Amino acid sequence: MPLERHLTKTLLLACLVIAALFAFGCSAATPAAEPTPEVTPEPVVVNMEVVDLNGEDFGDMPAPTATPEPTPTPLPFSYYAPTVNMTYEELVGSMDDMGKSASELLKDGYPDPKTYYIIVDLQWQVVMVYKRLDDGTTFGKPDLTQPVRYMICSTGNPNSEYGHETTMGIFQIQVPKGRFYQFVNLEAAQYLTLIRSRTYFHSVLYDKAKNLNSFIQESYDDLGTKASHACIRLTVPDSRWIWYNIGYGTTCEIRKGDPLDVDTGTIRAQLILPKSIPNVKLKAGEAPWTDNWTIDGLVRTLPYKNAPLPLPDLGDGDTETPAPGGTTPTPGTGGEVIVPPADPPADPPTEPVPGW
Repeated sequence: MPLERHLTKTLLLACLVIAALFAFGCSAATPAAEPTPEVTPEPVVVNMEVVDLNGEDFGDMPAPTATPEPTPTPLPFSYYAPTVNMTYEELVGSMDDMGKSASELLKDGYPDPKTYYIIVDLQWQVVMVYKRLDDGTTFGKPDLTQPVRYMICSTGNPNSEYGHETTMGIFQIQVPKGRFYQFVNLEAAQYLTLIRSRTYFHSVLYDKAKNLNSFIQESYDDLGTKASHACIRLTVPDSRWIWYNIGYGTTCEIRKGDPLDVDTGTIRAQLILPKSIPNVKLKAGEAPWTDNWTIDGLVRTLPYKNAPLPLPDLGDGDTETPAPGGTTPTPGTGGEVIVPPADPPADPPTEPVPGW
């Protein structure tokens, strides 16, 4: 039995050792960390004040600043009236083409007749060309917001020998054009464009066709006054512009004008040309070209047609010469539609034409 007691003691001793080790291990373990307390953030105060946009303080609120649109630079008057910057020699001289015919120089035709609308103002002695508004009517109307060219002129003087007032009305430019022709009264002019009957746009006068040194200085000095027999006299560059740019069928309004018309009066006041030079010597081709357009730059959609220039009418201005194509305008009424001839004849010879 001593062996059994010995084993029992040994077993008890082992249990004590195990219990002691277990107790020691629990006491030696790292204690659990205490939880960190949460920090409550300070409350943020938000301004919830409501702005009443309908209240009386609304007008005090600053308006947003708009970005200003750039102001376009206005075009100078000389853009529409380039003659004001030209020399006297250019205004009365000639290019080196004065011996050529209209059929040769105009063979490529003209711009569309609905491109421009011409106004001749008898009161202010100016010709104004505007872009044309096509309103579906025969003549259209001028777009006064789009001026093209301003020109000083001389219209008919009823107090001169064989002279009479330029007939008023709305017309369409006719077919015939002449480059440099002698009038029946032995005067001559460059760049003839027929408006109606015997009324032309043409240049200042010369004593002899194709002779620049026969230039009549008085015809230049008279620009801006009624001085012609009925035609509308212009400087050479202005008559050349019409000759190339204005085709048959283009509307031309000849009006009495109003002395209280401030707009037209302002245009007239700025049409100041250089003083004439007595006994000036001119030679074809020496006159410069400082105009603001070129012949090569034209858009030509209207084919060239030729017709003889009307024969002179030596009456008192009331009898009208039949227009080409057999259409006879009614004196003083205007508004007639000009019918060009169906088969234009060959170029007319250099012979007397109406000196009006």
